[in-house]
Amino acid sequence: MKISIIAFTDNGMEIAAKLKESLEGVEFSRCAKGGLSQWTEEHFSTSDALVFVGAIGIAIRAISPYVQSKVNDPAVVVVDELGQFSIPVLSGHIGGANELAIQIADILNAIPVVTTATDINDVFAIDTWAKGQGLRILNPECIKLVSSKLLRGESVYVKSDYPIKGDLPQNIILNVSDNGLINDLSNDSDNGLSNGSDDYFDVIISHKHFKENDDIYKNSLFLVPQIITVGIGCRKDKEFEIIENSILKILEKENINILSLNSIASIDKKANEKGIIEFAEKYDLPFNTYSAEELNSLVGEFTKSDFVKSVVEVDNVCERSAVMESEGKLIRRKDANDGVTVALAICDIDLSWEE
Repeated sequence: MKISIIAFTDNGMEIAAKLKESLEGVEFSRCAKGGLSQWTEEHFSTSDALVFVGAIGIAIRAISPYVQSKVNDPAVVVVDELGQFSIPVLSGHIGGANELAIQIADILNAIPVVTTATDINDVFAIDTWAKGQGLRILNPECIKLVSSKLLRGESVYVKSDYPIKGDLPQNIILNVSDNGLINDLSNDSDNGLSNGSDDYFDVIISHKHFKENDDIYKNSLFLVPQIITVGIGCRKDKEFEIIENSILKILEKENINILSLNSIASIDKKANEKGIIEFAEKYDLPFNTYSAEELNSLVGEFTKSDFVKSVVEVDNVCERSAVMESEGKLIRRKDANDGVTVALAICDIDLSWEE
């Protein structure tokens, strides 16, 4: 976690130095005259958390031009220059500002001032839990609908494609898919989401895609695990547009949400393939490669190609690399399109209600 601290006085600098001694990833500086706006603009997009040692009004005015979304905004914490109070002011749950404010309070022997409703009422926070479980939030605007029901003491119905260990939080009712997978949610008459059903799910945990414009989803919070690996092979210098189209087409065929991707994998001979690198950068995914020897070491049934083996010394690149990277199992075998081959693998997921 990268934490950027800015202070305005000698006392503030002493507090910043003390925090640096106890927290990892800290950098701090003293605000130059007229330099607050520039500092905030630079660090708002590059840091995981910002800490202002000074007045809360100064911090609010500084960050206001850059605030966008609770999913993407960094944590922002304000500490007064005497180190008496530690106050999270932005991204308390998903960004981790509440947790950081409490850590800072422990270091400074200060009072943490946490104001988020679920925390002060000791109510389960779905967004904090999702972050801790590595689930991506597809539609954060629906977090407040779930939190509001829990704050009112109402039941929240959760539909999950995967088992979740541990004791259920208060007022959470869980329905786990019998087959472990939700397929086409809009057409599955047994999943409780079809039009006219008396059942309704406040939260859906799935790597599957859904129709965003369907009324049955408009108030459901979707949480997406990153459990899908793309294995890819291609001819040399294949254009980015063709690579992107090939991957997106397979995801569409398999009804898989692109947010569920965790990485791209291929053979080491493709490590510098520009089109694959561009795709990985565009979708913020790691791109890892493996040697022919590593890929050949996998035991299992793969779609064999004598031609591919004659060129790269392994009978299949996309399927083997997907399995090697994910340490899971294939859910889509090789699909060839215009000189690009794509396969998909899924890894196990371990969810727990324990935070």
